[in-house]
Amino acid sequence: MSQCLEKIGHKACGSSDALQVYVNDDGSTTGFCWACDTYVPDPYEGGEPPPKPEPPSQEEIEETLAEVSTYPTVGVPERKLNEKDLAFFGIRTSLSERDGETPSAYYCPVYHERGKISGYYVKTIPVGQGRSTVFAIGNVKKSLPIGWFEALDSGAHTLIITEGFLDALSVKKIFSHFTKNTDYLPAVISLPNGASSYKSLTPILHDLKMFKRIILCMDDDEAGHKAADNIAQMIPEARSVKLPRKDANDCLVEGVGKAAYTALSFNHTDKKNSRLVLGRDIHSKARTATPPGELSYPIPKLNVLLRRCRTGETVYWGAGVKMGKSEWLNALAEHYIMEDEVPVLLAKPEETNELSYKMMANKVAGTVFHDPDVPFDEEAFDNAGEYLADKLVMVDLYQHLGWTTLKEDIISAVHEYGVKAVFIDPITNLTNGLSAADANTKLQEIAQELAALAKDLDIVIHIFCHLKAPGGRISEEARKKAYDQKKIMGLGDCPHELGGSVHSTQFTGSRAMMRSCHLMIGIEGNKDPNLPIEDRNRRDLVILEDRMFGNNERVSIQWDPDTTRFKEV
Repeated sequence: MSQCLEKIGHKACGSSDALQVYVNDDGSTTGFCWACDTYVPDPYEGGEPPPKPEPPSQEEIEETLAEVSTYPTVGVPERKLNEKDLAFFGIRTSLSERDGETPSAYYCPVYHERGKISGYYVKTIPVGQGRSTVFAIGNVKKSLPIGWFEALDSGAHTLIITEGFLDALSVKKIFSHFTKNTDYLPAVISLPNGASSYKSLTPILHDLKMFKRIILCMDDDEAGHKAADNIAQMIPEARSVKLPRKDANDCLVEGVGKAAYTALSFNHTDKKNSRLVLGRDIHSKARTATPPGELSYPIPKLNVLLRRCRTGETVYWGAGVKMGKSEWLNALAEHYIMEDEVPVLLAKPEETNELSYKMMANKVAGTVFHDPDVPFDEEAFDNAGEYLADKLVMVDLYQHLGWTTLKEDIISAVHEYGVKAVFIDPITNLTNGLSAADANTKLQEIAQELAALAKDLDIVIHIFCHLKAPGGRISEEARKKAYDQKKIMGLGDCPHELGGSVHSTQFTGSRAMMRSCHLMIGIEGNKDPNLPIEDRNRRDLVILEDRMFGNNERVSIQWDPDTTRFKEV
């Protein structure tokens, strides 16, 4: 997004201060002369621009917004849009300094909340074959889609999402021409700043459910296709449409409005993330050495066995009751934040966010903040908070977490905060209240959707669960034998908390998870109070199912209660 830099003279038309210079995100400068309505690609003619100015104060922003609010709304015949069309989105129009009549730029208002304009996206209107320039005034960061509040109030069954506000207005005009029954008029919104601003949909994902049908009407070019793919990941139920021209406004201008109406009404298709391909289509992409995983594990042996941690996959962890799976979860999350430097999402409905945060701070600082018997080190806690501030995302729900809500939260976290690793603990919370048969069916559905989400969003999803109890009961003799031999791995009948073996079939929803997850790993240990504390704090990570490399290995780790950290034994 361009930022206004300064106004300078324009030699071509003789103006002394009408050439507005903009600095772009890559540091380059371009200009637009408001006197002769001309795009100027090199306003300094090879010279060095002045330093980037300080951001305007809030008072200056308010003054600018107040000034723009006095601008008229003037139709633009070249785009086949009249004053009434532009007024629907509250668009203002500046007039050329050359004649005081010709529209020179559109000012499209941006909202963060209903009824309060926070800024404007400005799109210049070039003369002849000139280029248009887009820049912003006021606060446009994290702005809502253009026309969102009008869509909420429309009562429409269908929502159409376009790439630009001129296209949105063109879609509305096309439907007004060719729809006989106004009850079938769709609501139309626009991405605020072109294809790259698709993340503006993140805050409204939940509210999109009010529409029975969502249609993506992106530009027919590479950027538009990419935006449609990104939005389809966020809104899987959305359908896509191909117009007879590059965009909706071109359809309006070039007189193919009826064909565009037919396409928008009847010819939309599912935006699929996969399709049939031939080997020749994949050969060149696959003709390269397979890289190690993008992320890593905090235990060196796991990185060797599993070739690090790969995004696009799901990992299923199982442990007995109170066997430290939450501590291991926190260790993984802390490692991603501190070592791989990526944001993570914690969905732990059986634990308050305040406690989750303290437990994560424990790992970052290597100390204990949640125990009242340990003096609270405020400085260490604040230092840990600096690392967690922008990289720890948590779901704000306690005790009950629905799958539909969680799925939306995962999608939002990835697109809004850049999350690369998701943790769900426990997965059984998603099936609370269901019978055993219904819960198993639901877990199968969830497992498949989680695997698809991981692939589509290019993230890793760690799923944690409690284990089903072993089939038999341990005898006193067997328990004493496990203790005498100090066996972390006990007999098959032994309870998990006393060293019992972990098997794939003991995982909740095991069959569904074995089909859908890429890894299944059990956490084994022995909490027998008769054992030395060192043995009680030891755990074995047992790789049970490894789709990629077929590993069946054991990795021993030790937990330090003073630092709350794990290390490989």
